[in-house]
Amino acid sequence: MSKISLSPQQISDFHRDGYVIARGYYSEKEIEKLQNTVFNDEGLYEKAWDKKDASGTVSKVCLWQELGDDFYSMFSRGKRLADAAEDILQEPVFHTTTKIMMKEPFVGGAWEWHQDYGYWANDNYHLYPKLVSCMIAINRATIENGCLQVLKGSHHIGRINHTKTGDQKGADMTFVDEALKHLELVNVELEPGDTLFFHCNLLHKSNQNKSKDPRWVMIAAYCAESAKPFKENSLVYRPLDKIDDDAIALWPDIASL
Repeated sequence: MSKISLSPQQISDFHRDGYVIARGYYSEKEIEKLQNTVFNDEGLYEKAWDKKDASGTVSKVCLWQELGDDFYSMFSRGKRLADAAEDILQEPVFHTTTKIMMKEPFVGGAWEWHQDYGYWANDNYHLYPKLVSCMIAINRATIENGCLQVLKGSHHIGRINHTKTGDQKGADMTFVDEALKHLELVNVELEPGDTLFFHCNLLHKSNQNKSKDPRWVMIAAYCAESAKPFKENSLVYRPLDKIDDDAIALWPDIASL
């Protein structure tokens, strides 16, 4: 399999805008396998957390840190994501978390304006904002079903204070409201297999899903080695054992790597 990676222009766009969308980053065959797996995995619902937004509407999130030889880890350990994170951060990375976010038809809740670093800096003791999230669209993400919204270039603001909003943490709206006056709000509509790379200080949110269609995404996050936690807390540092990207296409023909 030929190497799939971000181009120099895409990396430049990331640093300018705080995000970049790689269209068709995963093939139709790879995404079909992912869809068949997640939509038939009852364990996701059993392990998922219910996260209420400010109005009390619920989104479901299933999150884990440790990677293994399971199918989901074929994505998070794959060089396609990890090497792209290293190209962006210009140093080796390790995996922090992978999560599957399940925003169900008609009832899926919103996510308030926030920065991921607003969670991670204090909760996991990262000294520097050198973290990248990689969001893979499992099915279509549209305005109607609550796609991600980002404030273009907002990562240049730096970390904003966050406070509890429902079951979530939300950024100080005094700063968000001011940023909205100056920065472009972008609806990140994605087709299955499209992948969004975004900076940990990028302001982002999503609205409730009021459509008949679910909005499911997988998000793998990576941290630069120089920003690994300086104090032990909920996040345990684990060196990343990368694998070749053909592991996804070969699954389940390979039992272990």
